[in-house]
Amino acid sequence: MNLSLFERCYGCQPDSQITEKARRLARLLVSDPPVYYDGLRMTLLEGVRPVTKVRTPSGEVREMLMLGSNSFLNLNFHPRVIEAERKAAERFGSGAGSPPLYAGQTILHEELESKVASFTGKEAALIFSAGYSGNIGVLSGLCRPGDVILCDSSNHASLFDGARLSGAEVIPYLHLTPKHLEKQLKRLDPARKGRLIVTDGVFSMEGSLAPVDDLVRLADKYGCLLMVDDAHGFWAVGNNGLGTASVFGVRDSVDLHYGTFSKALGSVGGFCSGEKAVIDYLRYYARSTFFSSAMPAVTVAAIIESMKVAEDEPERLANLNSNRVFFQRCLEECGFDTLGSRSPIVPILVGDDEKLGRFQMDLFDAGIYTNIGTTPAINASKCRLRLNVMATHTIDQLDGAAHAIERLGKKHEVI
Repeated sequence: MNLSLFERCYGCQPDSQITEKARRLARLLVSDPPVYYDGLRMTLLEGVRPVTKVRTPSGEVREMLMLGSNSFLNLNFHPRVIEAERKAAERFGSGAGSPPLYAGQTILHEELESKVASFTGKEAALIFSAGYSGNIGVLSGLCRPGDVILCDSSNHASLFDGARLSGAEVIPYLHLTPKHLEKQLKRLDPARKGRLIVTDGVFSMEGSLAPVDDLVRLADKYGCLLMVDDAHGFWAVGNNGLGTASVFGVRDSVDLHYGTFSKALGSVGGFCSGEKAVIDYLRYYARSTFFSSAMPAVTVAAIIESMKVAEDEPERLANLNSNRVFFQRCLEECGFDTLGSRSPIVPILVGDDEKLGRFQMDLFDAGIYTNIGTTPAINASKCRLRLNVMATHTIDQLDGAAHAIERLGKKHEVI
């Protein structure tokens, strides 16, 4: 295979590591890619529902059981949400047309920020047009060269990217290992006061929860701020969906709560909440909000109504939790390793990316839409199926999926 194009993309003559990266990139991008990546080109022909109409790469239109969406509460088609969007469109139009600090901030944006601050138990909140860019803005806005950011090694890419852009020293610690974090903290010069511990709340490729209580203890002991990105936890984990920190009883001890509206609420955008002084500072120094158009008011209206529906219909969260417990138990009884998930993300460890691809394609053929986790998101030796349950799945749908996954798992020697 001629890799010169990919070698040029890396900007230098490849050493062995870069050559391997180029090979992996080539496997995704060459004109005749392995069939197991065809799933990445599935096209939805309607919004996400438990059973969703999809166009396959061959052009076939079919209905598939949707186990690939982060819309955990599945509020996308709720009549109240649709009506809130319609009314906002009539009043505010289709777009913002300006950054928030110019002409982009509406009364709806203020209402959403107030609701988020109240939901997370903080003084103030700032919303971003996208979850990824929000993390970039928060970390690069708060931290500077000379500061230290300590990251769980499995944190979301946006946290690492924001940390690197800040110019601060970035120190990873072993995944879910507070003892290793403490070793890193002990090595720091006591004179270095700008210290921030950053972690996912729910880790998106495995569904595990960060030990936030231990992180709070270490932050207090070593004079650090603590930021928890609970994108996959808010409205999906903990009592009333209050997130990972609430599971451990330390919600009020987290300095900065970060989250998104694109997971459980099924919309788009991100937010950061904390002390008012910090949030006011970020309004000017988080470049991804200062230099970006504001979130459209129609989207803000949908998010506000989704939050109200989640509160008014607690049975949705109850259904989500019971569906996850049922589905995960079924898979574990079949012999699958679900990596100890405690969230609506239920992975299946495969450990071989070619086997994973064949497994996924057979699931597609069986009418089950799944995602995969492999390079560059995680190491190929730990690659996995990534299955997401929703509140609106039925037990029969999940039971049928579990039986199909068991049959194909045996075929591909995953179990």
